[in-house]
Amino acid sequence: MMPLMETIRAYLGWCPMTGPMRTDLTVRPAAAAAAGGRDGFFRTEPGWWNRYHNQLLVAAVAFSAAAAAAFLLIEDAPGYPTMWTGLGIGVGALIGFLLGCRKQYARIAAGEFIQANMTRRQRIVRRLSTPAAAVILVAVIGYFVLSGMLGWIVRFMLALSLFGWAQYGVTILWERRHRTTLIAENGSMYALNAAMQEEPVCQ
Repeated sequence: MMPLMETIRAYLGWCPMTGPMRTDLTVRPAAAAAAGGRDGFFRTEPGWWNRYHNQLLVAAVAFSAAAAAAFLLIEDAPGYPTMWTGLGIGVGALIGFLLGCRKQYARIAAGEFIQANMTRRQRIVRRLSTPAAAVILVAVIGYFVLSGMLGWIVRFMLALSLFGWAQYGVTILWERRHRTTLIAENGSMYALNAAMQEEPVCQ
C-alpha cells in the first residue's frame, strides 16, 4: 500500500524532501558517491538482484541443488562417512573467508570498489573475476570427470554449498550489525546504510 501511495504522490509532484531537511541523517561517503545514478540522484531502492546477499543466496541454493543432484545421479558417489572431505574443504574456505571478510567489507563501505574510484587494472580484474571463476569451476569438474573421480564432484559441490550458505549468513549478520546493505551492480560494490534507504528521494 505504501509504495502505491508514494508512486501516486510522485506523479502528483509531491515530494517530502521539500520540507525541512533532516540533520541527523548519516550518509556514508561511499554510498553517496556510488548510489547516485547517471542522472545524479540517489538510488534508495536497489533492485532485488543488486543486493549482494541475494546474489549469495542464489549461489548457495544452486550449489546445494548441484550437490544433491550429483549425489543422486553418480553411481559411485561417496557415502556419508567420506563426505567429511567435502565438509572439510568447505570449512577451510570458510575460515579463510572469515579471516578477511571484515577488512573486505570495510573496504567496500569505504568506497574502494566503486568503479569511479578504481584504477583501470582493478576494473578489468573485477570485470573478469566472475567469468574466470566460472571457467575454473568448469575446468575442475571436467578434470574430475576425465580422471574418473566422479565422487569428488559430490565432495566439491558440497564444499561450495557449505561455503555459500556460510558466506550468506555472515553477510546478513554484518549488514544487520552495521545497519547497511551491500550493493553489487554494474561492476561496483558499495554500502547503502539504513538511514539512506529509509529517506525518500524524488526525481
